[in-house]
Amino acid sequence: MKHLLPLLLVFTWALPGFTQGPASRLVFEIGQDETNYQKLSEAYPNTLLNWKQDDYTQSALLWFDFLKSMEIYAESISFNINGLKLWLHVFWDEKGGIQHLGYFIHPESRQIEKVELEAFLSSFSRQAKKPDFRSGLKLSHYTAVSFPTFARSSPR
Repeated sequence: MKHLLPLLLVFTWALPGFTQGPASRLVFEIGQDETNYQKLSEAYPNTLLNWKQDDYTQSALLWFDFLKSMEIYAESISFNINGLKLWLHVFWDEKGGIQHLGYFIHPESRQIEKVELEAFLSSFSRQAKKPDFRSGLKLSHYTAVSFPTFARSSPR
């Protein structure tokens, strides 16, 4: 995996707007540009719970499926996320695509290079098979996560 990270990073750095604030980046560290982060949060006013009409069970199952897909993707590319504790803020467009993914590494997390984590999150956001978030709304979800999640996919 280490030999793939430089390629992922070059691809990520080559994206337009990489040096700009969160509103123009796919993956960003929360707390690095609060003004743009606030604007981004305001641009995605609907939450996962709001979309699921305050049905906590449906919201939680969809979120757990999302986290499980992240774990499966990490395993498929031999990237170890076990022991990571993060705050994640995911922003989906109306068609269900991830437009932005903010992260903050929890102080009690195992250590990881931010550049490697950002490369993984960027790759996951673009390529991995994820649950369907097509809602017709701009959605966001912000929460703390720990890996492994021990989440199970919901029955479909």
